[in-house]
Amino acid sequence: MRLISRNLTINILAAVIFVLLGASCSSDDGAVDSTDDVTQTDDGPIDNPDDGSTDTGVLDDSKNLGVNFNEQLNYIDNDRLLALKTTWVRGFLDYFRYYEDPSLLNTDDKITKYLTLHTYGFKTVLNIKFLYRNRDYPEQNSAEMQNQMDFLEDLLDRVWDKTDIIVVGNEPIIETDPEDRNDSMFNYYVEAANTVKNYADANGDKPIFFGAFDNMYQSNRQDLQVVNDLLTFSSTTPWIAGVDMHIHHSSTEQMVDALDYVNARIRSDQKIMVTEFSLKKHFKNQLTGIIPEAFASEYGFSADLQNYEYIDYALKNQVEREQWVDFLSQSPWFENRKNYLSNSFYDVFSTYDKFFMAAYAFRQSFPFNANFTANTDPWILNGMYANRTVEPDPDTGQFQFNYAWPEDFISIQNNAN
Repeated sequence: MRLISRNLTINILAAVIFVLLGASCSSDDGAVDSTDDVTQTDDGPIDNPDDGSTDTGVLDDSKNLGVNFNEQLNYIDNDRLLALKTTWVRGFLDYFRYYEDPSLLNTDDKITKYLTLHTYGFKTVLNIKFLYRNRDYPEQNSAEMQNQMDFLEDLLDRVWDKTDIIVVGNEPIIETDPEDRNDSMFNYYVEAANTVKNYADANGDKPIFFGAFDNMYQSNRQDLQVVNDLLTFSSTTPWIAGVDMHIHHSSTEQMVDALDYVNARIRSDQKIMVTEFSLKKHFKNQLTGIIPEAFASEYGFSADLQNYEYIDYALKNQVEREQWVDFLSQSPWFENRKNYLSNSFYDVFSTYDKFFMAAYAFRQSFPFNANFTANTDPWILNGMYANRTVEPDPDTGQFQFNYAWPEDFISIQNNAN
């Protein structure tokens, strides 16, 4: 297939021509905060039909909050999604899961469930995850690189028509061994991005995003050369419609710092998506705290039971929703952040002109018969459905809403729609 000049030299040449033409979309320079973000223009190269840029018709000036499934696309439940009144649904596919067993392209529930979303009227964002932990990147122009890019097209064949926005990558930095965060990583992701662009040219344009850039409020991310090289590639490649970010954090300041850093380094005509975000790091800091005194007394728990021990109990025994809600609502570390979705959406995300969509976790994910410890990442506190800690609704048998998140989420959908 195509292992043509999808390389850094051509991308740099395109960028030089792009700049020499005086493209107005390069108007961002230096730090830009949420109060003086540059607005979109109509004369940038993304609107020039002759510049090779992707049709971004699905993108507009709207601000959206969608649902995130991560890799758990096999748990898509369209009825439960409809109850949340969402428009956008996001997930990712692990490329090597299919590369190593191509038969799964036609049989895997992660794909077959994903393909149902359009039928129910949802719009879709799909990240392609390239997990290179304990795996070497292939050499440029090698047979292995050719094989991987050819198979990437096979994967795109399966999902392209049911995907509204495609993202090249999931968490490239996290998914690469530290010693490989160099030109080998950079060249691979450029190759993959160009493969997706070539596929779009042949099969129908749609917005191509790049990412996701994670932990960008941390200096060890901001100072990483390959991160800045990939951001430069994204901003100087006219057919890349925007970038994806993941922001799991403790404070609002960290979220703002991450957005500011990326916002200042992309074009004014590009968009930002935040396909994962949460207070996971804030919640993790609370795991060794003591459960609320009144809660312990009411439900007969030891007065010195720690938060992580109660969560472990709920995961192994599925409690009534009332008990789970009492635990969270009586815990100041949660109750004081219960409007996190509204605060993030209105007070942070929506203040950036380039922001298009963020996605929040659909469900709790935790293995059965596993211990939840003081060192466990508490992702299960993020889900809008409390499918693991709370027993199913006794009347319907369906998983029940978690505390706080669904109410804010639905309110945002009602306002947006």
